[in-house]
Amino acid sequence: MNQDRNEAAQEFMEEIVDDLGYKPKNGRNQDSGSTVRRSASTSLIPWGIGIILFVALIAVLVMNGNGDSTEELASLQAGLNSLEERTAGLNKLEERVTRLERLEKLEDRIVRLEKESKRLQQEIEKTISRNITVPPKKSSPAVKQTYHTVRSGESLYMIAKKYGISTDRLCKLNNITPKEVIQPGQKLLVGG
Repeated sequence: MNQDRNEAAQEFMEEIVDDLGYKPKNGRNQDSGSTVRRSASTSLIPWGIGIILFVALIAVLVMNGNGDSTEELASLQAGLNSLEERTAGLNKLEERVTRLERLEKLEDRIVRLEKESKRLQQEIEKTISRNITVPPKKSSPAVKQTYHTVRSGESLYMIAKKYGISTDRLCKLNNITPKEVIQPGQKLLVGG
């Protein structure tokens, strides 16, 4: 019977060695290295037996425990469930705290933006009050208006430059746009 066990263990070990691709350090082939396998298998057998005994001992202790252990397990399970619920509650609370912190930051930003808005509004009002111009006096009837007759090849820019005014001013005087085409013979107001 021991021989059958040894042979079964030997075959098992050979399968593991083959699966792992184990080669002996001395480089012998598998047939000549059987002594190495035998010593390895005999050293693993006590370990395997020890592990099996350990598992069996734990199983016996669990199975043969008195009724108190079942109650203790139930009590521990209830306590664990309670802790899980509390943890979930704390996670929700932490999320709320994070949201509140974000809201506080947003409120701070809003306050700063409102202050900046007020400051800019005051600055705009100051600028407007400084730049208020008195409307020009109406021209007296003695002021002579000057006109220019457009010749072929002339542009608004050339005409404005000739009379020392800007192109924009020339366009305003004549109610035209800078891109509007002018025609030879057309009269443009250039001063007055």
